[in-house]
Amino acid sequence: MVFKQIFRLAFIALIWKQYKGLIISSTLLIAYLLLVGSVHDDYLTHAKLQKDASATGISFIYKWLAYGLGIVIYFVFHFFSGLRASKEDLNEKAAQANKDAKHDDSDPFAAIREMDKLRSRADFIEQRKK
Repeated sequence: MVFKQIFRLAFIALIWKQYKGLIISSTLLIAYLLLVGSVHDDYLTHAKLQKDASATGISFIYKWLAYGLGIVIYFVFHFFSGLRASKEDLNEKAAQANKDAKHDDSDPFAAIREMDKLRSRADFIEQRKK
């Protein structure tokens, strides 16, 4: 039972970490679309109460333009964030390659390989006795 809860929390944390930007932006887009629809419905209700239907046609145009603008902003945001993420990945890979190249140059066993003779602790003890 405890492991099941730990697994669920770890899975949720992993999903959140991986898709945080997508989750937040999608939630904001849905809220924006609901807000635009609600404002348009309020305007139509107001126009019906005022018995003035002269601008209802243009209100639908504004509504759909607002919908389109929100969706375009959403996709542009994700397009540019994807480009930024891919540039960051390339920079990380280049940094990792540089780090690996430096490790090859500073080999910790190079001094041992260059020794003519390797001696153990027992060899040192024998040398002291002599």
